[in-house]
Amino acid sequence: MIHLPSFEIIELNKEILSSDNFNNDVIVASAEGSHFPSENPDDLYTSPLRINAVMFILVLQGTAKVGIDFTLHTLMNPSLLMIMPTHTIQVYSRSEDFKAKLLILSQNFLDECSSIKTPPSATLYMQLRKNPYVLLEPEEAVLLNDYMKLFINKIRLKNHHFQLEVLRNTFIGFTLELGNIFVDKESIHKQPVLTRKEEMFQHFLELLLTHSKSEHGVNFYAEKLCITPQYLSLILKELTGKSASKWIDEALLMEAKVLLKTPNSTIQQIADMLNFSDQSTFGKFFKKYMGISPMEYRKS
Repeated sequence: MIHLPSFEIIELNKEILSSDNFNNDVIVASAEGSHFPSENPDDLYTSPLRINAVMFILVLQGTAKVGIDFTLHTLMNPSLLMIMPTHTIQVYSRSEDFKAKLLILSQNFLDECSSIKTPPSATLYMQLRKNPYVLLEPEEAVLLNDYMKLFINKIRLKNHHFQLEVLRNTFIGFTLELGNIFVDKESIHKQPVLTRKEEMFQHFLELLLTHSKSEHGVNFYAEKLCITPQYLSLILKELTGKSASKWIDEALLMEAKVLLKTPNSTIQQIADMLNFSDQSTFGKFFKKYMGISPMEYRKS
């Protein structure tokens, strides 16, 4: 299985202008409009990335447009977005008055918090993985913002002999408050009733997330869904306005862009990872959609 590259939390912290940081394991920061691209389409962050950490974005003012995997979310005030290491994210735009609090937790810190492996936190984790964005009531936003401030206070306890343990307990409290908030969010814990076509679309996306790097043909996905390629394209066209081949190409392009933004692999190796017959074929595919070669994109 090929694992796509991701930003480590220490690299992410370099991009944050002002933050409180505990050992690159717990970071709390404020994000404002100037930290994000503007509404000008020429300034959009089109390069997808993944973060080897969990990030909570508590929106307190303004709006922003963020892509999580295949879904575009318009972040509004007040709301919460949770980004996990398995998510592919893209930041498209923000309003000038955008303000948010960021809580970033390393995988190492989460692994050491054994309580997240037991209910209700484990259940909450799975719910948020499938539903990463949720609107909040004003009082809920105030409560979570208070926890952000509490994290900052605990991070600044430089001489505390049990600072790590205090931060772990703060995180446990934070997750319990999240669980309490989301108990009443029907959109989180209640599965929507899907039509047969919508179920097919959902299963197609699950297959695409798993196989897009290796399987580029519509026939593969149609066979897995036990339908014809023509019917699969008909469903996707009806529900999304895009054909099956278009969905496959866009997913493959997203994986290519992620890989090209890391210097660890050559263009030939990336072509192999993405199951192209050769580097030339990969180059033609990439240039068809991006207008430039893979090497030009990597240098841009």
